Amino acid sequence: MIALKYINKNAATVAAIRDYNNMRFIINNTPQEIKDVYEKMASPRTPKLSGLPSARNPQAGTDKLVAQLDKIDILRERYSQALEYMSWFEPAWSSLTDTEQHILAEFYMGNDQKSGATYRLMNELNYSESHIERLRAAALNHLRSLLYC
Repeated sequence: MIALKYINKNAATVAAIRDYNNMRFIINNTPQEIKDVYEKMASPRTPKLSGLPSARNPQAGTDKLVAQLDKIDILRERYSQALEYMSWFEPAWSSLTDTEQHILAEFYMGNDQKSGATYRLMNELNYSESHIERLRAAALNHLRSLLYC
């Protein structure tokens, strides 16, 4: 618990916001990826007939199977970490107001991230630049307190 005292919680909160879309992608796509790897394991490939002599590796099949099992382990671990992240992040995120979520998403979840977010929000919400900055800071502090306190 003492380590939390020395964490840069603002930077950690921003990193958590930026990871959200990646974690959502992992949760949505990993089960299909695992299924695809299992299907590759179950269906053997036919040899390619090129007319050239081939060097025979008697353990080639075993090596391929082990590589696929390792890949499944990595996918499962990644999926498990994404689920853990979501169970930690989503309750805090859902506790924010819609405006706070929108502001933080505009600043930290977009592809271009912070670029132009202030001006897009100024046009959308009809607030000054300084007011948008205050709202962003307040929303970030609110989320930080929900995540780390």
